[in-house]
Amino acid sequence: MQEGSNYIDIHDNEVVNLHIDKATVHLQDDADARQKAAALTENAEFMQILQRAVEAGFCSPEGWQYRWKVKVEAAYFASVASHRFGLSDRRDHEGDVTVSWIPFEALFGVKDLRLSYNDYQKCATKVRRKAAIDSLFR
Repeated sequence: MQEGSNYIDIHDNEVVNLHIDKATVHLQDDADARQKAAALTENAEFMQILQRAVEAGFCSPEGWQYRWKVKVEAAYFASVASHRFGLSDRRDHEGDVTVSWIPFEALFGVKDLRLSYNDYQKCATKVRRKAAIDSLFR
């Protein structure tokens, strides 16, 4: 171990080893994350669609979560799924139904999906495989 670095070794049913050097780590309680993702994980139709996303190579299972290779694709997938399964009844200032980001951020283990989606909406970022993601929901 280098001088001035930190090392954390946590044992609680699983081993988590972190080597930290000039960084901040925030750990979310696993039970809390699972509860936030329950609207998705308890929905058999959604899980079938997510399995198709895995088979298409968009993401891969990691424990109970799913890690996406491209964040903007995860954000686009979340927006389509949120509307498809009616996860939100809130409306934005234009009257459109908003996306429920929290369950997807918990299930995908990421933050700020909304910001990635906003970049896509403003054409700052492209969803290269948009048609392939749309086909997962057919």
